[in-house]
Amino acid sequence: WTTAGAQIQVFMKMALQENKAKSSQNNNFNAIRVPFSLEMVKNNPSNLNINCGSNPGLCGKTALQLLDAFIDRAAERGLLIMLDNHRITPGGGISELWYNNEYPESQVISLWQWNVFAIDLKNEPHDSASWGNSNAATDWNKAAERIINSLSSFPGLFFVEGIEWGNRLENVAQFPINTGNASLNNRVIYSPHCYGPSVYDRPEFNTQDFPNNLDGIYMAKYGFIVNQTGHPVVVGEWGGRAEVGSRDMAWNQWYVEWLRSKCITNNLLIILEYTIHIYQFYWCLNPNSADTGGLLEDDWLTPIPRKINLTNRAQPNPTKFQPQNGQICITAGAFPEAHCRVGGGQVTTGAPGSTTTTVHAGATSTTTKAPTTTVHAGPTTSPPGPSTTTTVVQGENGSPVKQYTLRISNGSPSTVCSVQFKPNASIKDKWNLEEVSSGLYRTPSWMTIAPGAVSDQA
Repeated sequence: WTTAGAQIQVFMKMALQENKAKSSQNNNFNAIRVPFSLEMVKNNPSNLNINCGSNPGLCGKTALQLLDAFIDRAAERGLLIMLDNHRITPGGGISELWYNNEYPESQVISLWQWNVFAIDLKNEPHDSASWGNSNAATDWNKAAERIINSLSSFPGLFFVEGIEWGNRLENVAQFPINTGNASLNNRVIYSPHCYGPSVYDRPEFNTQDFPNNLDGIYMAKYGFIVNQTGHPVVVGEWGGRAEVGSRDMAWNQWYVEWLRSKCITNNLLIILEYTIHIYQFYWCLNPNSADTGGLLEDDWLTPIPRKINLTNRAQPNPTKFQPQNGQICITAGAFPEAHCRVGGGQVTTGAPGSTTTTVHAGATSTTTKAPTTTVHAGPTTSPPGPSTTTTVVQGENGSPVKQYTLRISNGSPSTVCSVQFKPNASIKDKWNLEEVSSGLYRTPSWMTIAPGAVSDQA
C-alpha cells in the first residue's frame, strides 16, 4: 500500500507514457480516481523524485503543478479525473473522520481547488464515523452536506462514500444527503467500496452458499439506493488479487455479474445536460498495492488479462471522450443489459461504441422503427430541406405522439461532433437537441460521427 503522495506520482508516471494512455482507452477506461493527501495540498512540496532524463518538462515542478500536468495530459487522452481526498497526511493510515486537530473542517474545505469532473469528499470513513442526525462531530452525512454547500461553485459531481471503510450506506434510506439545494442534491453520487477475501476475509466469504449469499448483504448496504432514492451508485473501489481458482476470483466474478444484474454498473450521470455512462473505479492501476495488486504486472507496463477481462465485463461500453477542434466530442456509452432502465421508462439502446438513442416509452408501450430523414453533414454543413415522415408511439402519459428519426451521414473527411439543421416541422420535445435560434437546431456534442458514418437520432 503506497502513500497518497506516492500514488499521485505513480499515476503521473503512467500518464506520461503514451502507450499506457492508449492502452487505457483501448481497454475501455474513461476515468481515473487520483488519491491525494491534504498535507500535500497544504505544503505543496517541490523536492520530488522525478526522472528528469525521461521527463525534462517536469523537473522543478511542485506537487500541485505535477497534478495539474497530469490532469491536462489525461484530458488530452479522453480520460476524466476524479480527485480523491484519500488521507490527511501521506504517511500512516486513513483517518476515521474527515478532519483532525491539525486540519479542521474549515481547512479541509479550503484545500479543494480543482476543476475536474468529480471529487470524492473523504476516503473510507470508519470506526467513530457515523451516519445519522445526532452528532455533528461524527455524522459523516451531515459533514458531506456542509462541505458540498461550501463548495457550491464547483460544477462537477460530489462522490460521498459510506461508513465502515466506505461500504455501509444503509442509513441513506432514512438520512439521504440533503443540502437544501436541488441542484446540488442532483450532483450527489453515493460511492461504496467493496472487496473480497484477498483484502479482508469476512465471515460471509466462508459459508457453503458463498458467493450467492452476498446478494442480500450488499442490497441492504447500498444496492437499494438507485431504486429508492433515484441517485446513482458508482463503486469507488473494488478489485483484489483475483488469482485463478481462488475464492477472491470467485468473489470478483460474482460481483461483476451482481453489479450488472442490479444495474449499478450502468448508472447514467447527467453532466451539463449530457448523459454519461461512468465506469466503476477499479483499485488500482499500480502493482504495489499489498492486498490487491494492480491492473499492471510488476514491470509496471504489462496489463494483467484476467483483471482487464473483469473490468471489461463490468462495463464494456463506457462513454468515450475526445478533444477535437476546441470541442469535447462525447460518444455515448451503452448498457450491457437490456433490462436496465433509468428514470422510470427511459430505455437506452445502442451498439458498443455507437451513439445511443433514448426513447421515452411507457411500461407497456411498443414502438416500430421510425422513418428517417437524411441530412448530409460536413464540418460546417448547410443541409438540404428534410423530407420527413413519422411514426406514432405511445408517450409517457399514454397519449399518441409522433416520433421523428433524423439520419445524419458524414461525407466529410473529418469527424463531426455537432451538426446544425432546420427541419420542415415544429418540434415539441427537442430532447437532446439544442435550439440555436427559431427553428434552427444543433445536435449534442456527444454525437460524434466518423467520416463516412451514419447516425440516427430519434
